[in-house]
Amino acid sequence: MKYNVHYLPSPGFLTYQLSKNEMDFIWERIVEATDSGKDSNLYNKQLAGNISKSFDMGLHNLEIINDIVFPLVREYEKQFSHILPFDSQVSGKEGFTRYMTVNDWWVNYQYQTEFNPTHHHSGVYSWVIWMKIPTEFEDQAKLPIAANSNANDKISNFSFTYIDTLGKVMEYVIKMNKVQEGTMAFFPARLKHSVYPFFNCDEPRISVAGNVSMYSTPAKDPKKEK
Repeated sequence: MKYNVHYLPSPGFLTYQLSKNEMDFIWERIVEATDSGKDSNLYNKQLAGNISKSFDMGLHNLEIINDIVFPLVREYEKQFSHILPFDSQVSGKEGFTRYMTVNDWWVNYQYQTEFNPTHHHSGVYSWVIWMKIPTEFEDQAKLPIAANSNANDKISNFSFTYIDTLGKVMEYVIKMNKVQEGTMAFFPARLKHSVYPFFNCDEPRISVAGNVSMYSTPAKDPKKEK
């Protein structure tokens, strides 16, 4: 019997490990956003999460974050652009030039029992960077609330949710422990994801998230430039 196998495509995500210099920069921005004392910096109402403290990181001094994000944009398009028709998300077709920009980023302080329900972001791309993880998944899974559950791989973890080709809801779980500190997950903004609660720890989990949006402008006409 001769047959051919055909796999249906599905976009995934990228991970990147930040350098010490990049981590130091982001920690400085976290302190700046958190210590500003401005109510306008509170970001909770912009987000889906049941998290008590989120702060806007501001759209200034973005050189280092741009140097991280936009190489990942190019790499993502290299790997997955044949799957995602990004151009259809831009107003204007022929005669327009597209460009991307970081349009927001923020820091989350997640305390025990807090969580992010399943949601997606605005824009084209999104990312999350785990800055501080005070718990170990392996310890969380042993707690009474999880130890006897048939879903104890969820407690405290980050999860991507998607539908397979047969309509089944699937999860890709990233286990949260100190090994993940300094890791960025970079993914399409519409890829649904969630963060499960952790327990028995008074320290916050600190993460930074952000979005990249795409815009379009009329292309320059060389004849009119003369």
